[in-house]
Amino acid sequence: MASTFPTWPAPFSAAPPRATGRSRACAVTRAGYNLVNGRSVTDTSSIAAASCASLSCQTWTSPQQATEWATRVLGEQVQRTCDACTKTETVPGVGLTPLIQEEYEAKLEALQELVSGTRNTTFENLRAAGSTSLPITRGVIEALRDEPDQDLLARRLASEVALASVLEKALLLQRTLLTGKKEPNVAANQLAVEAVNHESDTLDQEIRNLKTELELRRELANNSPMAIIQRHGTRAAGSRGIYEGDPIPDRLDRLQKGNPGGNP
Repeated sequence: MASTFPTWPAPFSAAPPRATGRSRACAVTRAGYNLVNGRSVTDTSSIAAASCASLSCQTWTSPQQATEWATRVLGEQVQRTCDACTKTETVPGVGLTPLIQEEYEAKLEALQELVSGTRNTTFENLRAAGSTSLPITRGVIEALRDEPDQDLLARRLASEVALASVLEKALLLQRTLLTGKKEPNVAANQLAVEAVNHESDTLDQEIRNLKTELELRRELANNSPMAIIQRHGTRAAGSRGIYEGDPIPDRLDRLQKGNPGGNP
């Protein structure tokens, strides 16, 4: 008869025989989430917005949400102890790239609705369109409404916001794992420590890849299309300039006095 060990018994009692540490990353994520928010490591309840005092609960309202995000990014491995069954079941992680695309579509939709006026520019709607490190303000929305290349700039902004948002969550997950690793029962379990170290290394590589992509996007932003737009703006500003100096001295006085030899 097979026995499955996807997580630890509460909170972190002796590990089941031959259970892999990889499956315990979810339990460490849950523990880290609760410790960051000053709760018991076994608490599974959600945190109300009025009671939230950390970036962690602003991002994930419950330990389950944090665990699901971690599992989707990093994957999970569960081992069984049985005579005739699959010894190991693996759920592969998808990494951060698919999450960026999903985030981009959500941010773009929110931006387009704000610009078109379908959504009001309330605090909640603006926060939904932005991220912690790249917030969207009413001034940004008003500026986009006046832009002739509104759609192009909105897509570019949504792309940067999505990348920043996913990067913030990845960094937050990394801190959550490190906090969970410090829980005494986790720290005393070598399998758990090895699992968290492995997940942390994997996540760190994903974060570095994401940072590289963000830097490349910023460098590519200063490319030929942007240079063309900037030159066009410079020419347009120059064409509106007014030369206030008069090349003919005292011309106004002469006109007022009139021309003695001809018409005034």
